[in-house]
This record gives sequence, C-alpha cells and structure tokens, in this order.
Amino acid sequence: MANTFQLEIVTPTRVIDCGPVEYLRAPSVEGLFGVQAGHTRSMISLDVGEIKVVQDGKDTFYATNGGYADIHPNNAQLLVETAEECNTIDTARALSAAQRARERAKSRTADTDHSRAEAALKRALTRLLVAGRM
Repeated sequence: MANTFQLEIVTPTRVIDCGPVEYLRAPSVEGLFGVQAGHTRSMISLDVGEIKVVQDGKDTFYATNGGYADIHPNNAQLLVETAEECNTIDTARALSAAQRARERAKSRTADTDHSRAEAALKRALTRLLVAGRM
C-alpha cells in the first residue's frame, strides 16, 4: 500500500470514500490528468467527462459533470456536481437525453440556447461512454 493515496469523491448529496487507490485519471478543463501517490499539491478545475480510479489493480469508472480536484501528496478529494458509477447509469435515460439535446441543438428558433444544448449533449454522451465501461 506504499504507492497509494486516499481518494474521496464528494457530491452535493453523498460522499464516495474510495479508500486507498493507486491511480486517478480525471477530466480537467485543459484535458485529462493523472494522479499517483506523492503528487504535487494542486487545485484543478474539472470538466464534464470520465473519472477512472484504479484500486487493487481494478478499474472503476464514473461520469461527472465537473467541479474541482484538491490534490495532496497522500490524498485527493474530487468536489463534483455529479459522480455516477458506470454500473448505475440508466442508459435509456441517457440516450433519451442525448436525443433531446441533439434536437435542441439543431433548432433554428431564436429562443434556443445552443450552448446549453451542446453542454447537455456532452453530459449525455459522457454518461453513455462511461456506461459502456461495465
């Protein structure tokens, strides 16, 4: 366990105590980044995307809608809007959300918020990607 660090994923509704992990990969607003034990202290803005956690050689995947990563040499805390583990994602709901977002993005009406539709599509596609990791 010498090459591990403590990981906690915190959402507004729950705390996921991952315990000692070997590796974390997460989406920052500037691209993917990885964390191992002994990482330099960092505060990183997270983007919509996939979180990968390696614990005891096993990969676990989460979909997130963004937040912040607070990283220290011996622990890391992800403060995120959402964190859905791959085996808990409702793929039918995610497919429906992606379809609605695509339709809104294609809309030519003046009252359509295209940036909001694109963000919704990105979230739905991320959930589908992560769900496929089961």
